[in-house]
Order: sequence, then structure tokens, then C-alpha cells
Amino acid sequence: MDTLQEKEAMQNLPFREGGTIDLVELARRQLEAMVNQIMDWQADELCGEGNRRNGYRERGLLTPVGEITLRIPKLREGTYFPDELIRPYSRVDRAMVAVVKEVYVRGLSTRKIEKAADALEFASLSPSRVSRMTSDLDEEVAALNAERFDGMSFPYLWLDATYLNCRDEGHVQSKGVVTAIGCGDDGSRRFVGFGVVDTESAVSWKAFLRGLRKRSVAGVKCVVSDAHEGLVQAVAEVFQGAAWQRCIVHLERDVAGWFSRREDKAVAAAAMKAVFAERDPQLVRAAYRQAAGRIAQLKAHAGELLEDAEADALAYLDFPYEHHVRLRTNNVQERANEEIKRRTKVVGVFPSVESMMRLVGSVLIDVNEEWLEMNFIDAASLRGVARSEADPRPIPADVMEKARIYIAAAIEERLGKAA
Repeated sequence: MDTLQEKEAMQNLPFREGGTIDLVELARRQLEAMVNQIMDWQADELCGEGNRRNGYRERGLLTPVGEITLRIPKLREGTYFPDELIRPYSRVDRAMVAVVKEVYVRGLSTRKIEKAADALEFASLSPSRVSRMTSDLDEEVAALNAERFDGMSFPYLWLDATYLNCRDEGHVQSKGVVTAIGCGDDGSRRFVGFGVVDTESAVSWKAFLRGLRKRSVAGVKCVVSDAHEGLVQAVAEVFQGAAWQRCIVHLERDVAGWFSRREDKAVAAAAMKAVFAERDPQLVRAAYRQAAGRIAQLKAHAGELLEDAEADALAYLDFPYEHHVRLRTNNVQERANEEIKRRTKVVGVFPSVESMMRLVGSVLIDVNEEWLEMNFIDAASLRGVARSEADPRPIPADVMEKARIYIAAAIEERLGKAA
């Protein structure tokens, strides 16, 4: 008898073409049978005396192992619904929604999710269905851009924009995604806001920064960014009294752009890298001026650029020594933009501004969760942080001579390696 039952059981197993058991299909069948059995038991308990079952209504439910058919019992009197199993009007298992959301945020497009679902033998996941499932992310993204920071202060703020293609008003347009990263007084970093603008104008940046102020992003002592004119103007107006640090990496690129000869570029790069390799504030200032003079000998416009940018390029020196490496570049934003680009690359062109905001916002939420688990700047060093007053005294001659020798040696070493 047992042998006959075993044979029948084996015959009912789902086999693949190669003769192996399809474990996913087996799990799907087992889950379907178990869920329907649970609903039968629950319906029987509700019936009691004087009430009877009155057939079933079938309903599909998408799960991580495929679509199962729910046979929900109907009662002659009253109603029964398995609330602890599924939500009313939902045809997708919560775990499945979580899986789709995760791979969407990781950078998989809706069409690629559809193909992956087919390969895994899930029920059909059309792009429109995936979009409906991921639309729940809108609430989380909206919450990120509405979060208030009452009682906190953000001594340091990094600002930047990256560009993504999006379909708007029937045309594909390049949209600027602007983001703000703040270092809180607890030493953590986080995205404190993001938005989408058509151009990086002063008007657009002012609207964005005022939005941050309304949500209590306050106590800003230094803002780090590139030298976009509209952004710099907006920072000066919205965060009055805060220092502006011009990203030295962008400054180095701007200087290099003035040169066409490889050797001249090498000289300029060596001089500037030597400046920012020093840590003593007085020597850095002296080396900066020596480098500007040496570069001006090669190209006057490049030297003028450095001379005009001195106060903003060296603003970081007025803050605590241990913060210098973090403050003098916009690298924290550059890395964040790279992550946004990596996650959104598979999309290509977003079908709408809303879909772009959804994915970008979800990426920022994901990054925030990672960042808040680690310390960015020591919280103790941020207590009472303020910009120090610049030393009005001229730089001593011996320091200027030391800086000249140092810059000359760095250039000579670079040219020697190039040769």
C-alpha cells in the first residue's frame, strides 16, 4: 500500500524536461495547498451552528515562487476574508512587492524585471504592473524631501547637480537632479534634500536652498560646491555668513583646461597637487601663491584664475584641522552622483519626471541608511565649530622661500618622471 502511494506521489511531482524535479513548482503547489487548507479551517470555525459554506471564489496571488490560486470560501451568512494572509484588493504577495522594490532601487529597469520574472517562472510582471508595485516608493521619497531637522544643526553642507534624461511634455530633455548632503552636529552625513530643475540658475538654486531652510537645515558654517555662478550666488543669499569652499578638484580641472600642451598641464598639475599636499595653513597659502605665479608664467589667464580663487579655494583652512580633508573637495557629492548614475544607467530615458524622482529618491534613501550607520566626522570636534579669523599679517619671507623651493621640486620631479 505504502509503495503504491509512493508511486502515485512520485508521478504527481513536477519534473523538468531533463528529468529533475522542479523545486520551484513543487514549492508553489505546496504553498497553494497549505494556504487553501488554512482558509478552509478558518471558514469552518466561522460557520458554527446555523451557517454553511457556499462554494468558493478564486483569486490569483503573486508570490516569490509563482502565482497561486486562492480558493476563498464563501458563506451563506456573513463574509470571510483571510486578512492575515493578504490585503483586500491586493493580488501581489507583500514579499514579492519587497523583492521588486529592492531590485528596482538597485537599478533594474521595469522591462528587465519583467524578463527576470519570466526567467524565474514567476507569473507575468509587465512593466506597468512593476510600476504600480514600485509606486509605493513615492511615499518614502516624499517623506525624505519633507523631513524636518528641528533641534539639529548642520555645520557643513555639500551641494551639486547631476543630469539625467527624462521625457517631459512629449520630448526627451536633460534634467538637473540637485542634491544636498549635510554633516550633522552628531558627526553623521545624510541627504537633507533633492530636487529636479531645468537649469542650474540662481533662481532654481535659491528655491532649492530656501526649501532646505524651511525644513530647519540650519547652523551652516561652510558650503562646498563647484564654482557654478548661480549656485554661488544662491549660497551667499540663503546661507548668509557661511563660508563658501570652492572644490579644489574642480579648480584643478578648470586650470588644466587653459593648457593644450601636455608638458604645461603636467607643470600646473604638479604645482597644485603640491599645494594641497601641505597641511600647515601658512605654508599652504604661501605655496598657493607660488604655484599661481609659476602657472601664470605658462598662461596668464590660468594664473589669474588661481589668484581670483584664492580666498574661496583656501576657505577650508579657517576650520578645524581634522576637517580639512573632508571640506576642501566635493568628493562626497561626486561619489553620490556616481551611485545615482550607476543605478539609473539601465533606465536610459525616464518616462516621466515622477518616475525619475522615484528612483533617484529611493537611491538616496538607500545610501542614507548606509551612511547613518557610520561616523563621518568626529562629533566632539564639531562642538562649537566656527570659522576662524584670517591672520592679517603678511606671510614671512622665509616661509615664501620654503614654499617656492617646495613647488619647484614638485614640478621638477613630475617632469623627470614624464621624461
